[in-house]
Amino acid sequence: MKKEQTLKNLTRLLPASLLAGILGGGMLVFLTAYLHRWSWRGLIGYTYGFLDSISILQVMMLGILVLFFAGMLAIVLHPGKTGKAQAAFAGAVSGCTVFLVNEVHMMVSDTLRHESTDLVGDLVHQITYLLLNHLVPLLLLALFMAALAVLGALFLSSFRERAGGTDAKNRASRLVLGTTALLILALTLLPPLVAHAMPGTENTVAAIGMTVISVERTAPDTIVLTAQEVPDASVLADSPFTVYLNGVDVSNASTLAASGLAMTIEPAGGLQAVEGSRATWQGTVFEDNSTPVNLTVIAHGTDGSEQVVLDRRVGLS
Repeated sequence: MKKEQTLKNLTRLLPASLLAGILGGGMLVFLTAYLHRWSWRGLIGYTYGFLDSISILQVMMLGILVLFFAGMLAIVLHPGKTGKAQAAFAGAVSGCTVFLVNEVHMMVSDTLRHESTDLVGDLVHQITYLLLNHLVPLLLLALFMAALAVLGALFLSSFRERAGGTDAKNRASRLVLGTTALLILALTLLPPLVAHAMPGTENTVAAIGMTVISVERTAPDTIVLTAQEVPDASVLADSPFTVYLNGVDVSNASTLAASGLAMTIEPAGGLQAVEGSRATWQGTVFEDNSTPVNLTVIAHGTDGSEQVVLDRRVGLS
């Protein structure tokens, strides 16, 4: 009878624990994948340096704090009383859920980045590959994340026990959660803000590396390049992009005329360093889909640096 009651109590914790894990996983993904990239934009890049170490340490600390937060949130979201065993269970479930949310996000992002035409099939392939080849490391990572969430749940549970009455327990929960949220906010914002304020930290190569150029085949004889993301105007040179088609420079109307290719470009100046700007190339060179063309875009920095920001074979799907 006691065992059945224990199982029933643990089952009641599942909804709150899963919700806490989903919220914590979403927070972890947003902070470490999207906000982190945006806040450190122009400061870190492919060449490893001091600021890269700081940003990596920041991500690690954010991960620990978010897992603590997810474990504590599982206790707060559960309306009933929670002992140590129940707190440990709630923390473990929320930590494992954070792990799953993070893994699913990475797999979906990787599949979308490679422009998959069979999202479900590629996801199944990735899951199968990971389970067959990296099962032990994945289990160890899941256990580590679950352990951190368990620590957070146990900490809040013990803090609430010492608080006394119901109102005191609620105040204690708000205090601990609020303090943790403030720590997460401070750790998220302060390091990149200080780094941006420091003189001489602007990394041109890193800034150029954040450039995102998309390519689209809009017709059998037409391709369009779009500048989705570009660094500040002070980072790129006056002629920001060089576009090569099968190794031939077709960046603007002048280089296109010199190439001898039967093509036109609009606008005549080519792709500009403005978010949302587009440039269109049209000509018979694209019409033979049996031999897709190689398209390369190189971005040029004001300091003379250059970096390939797009390199793709383009065919008519």
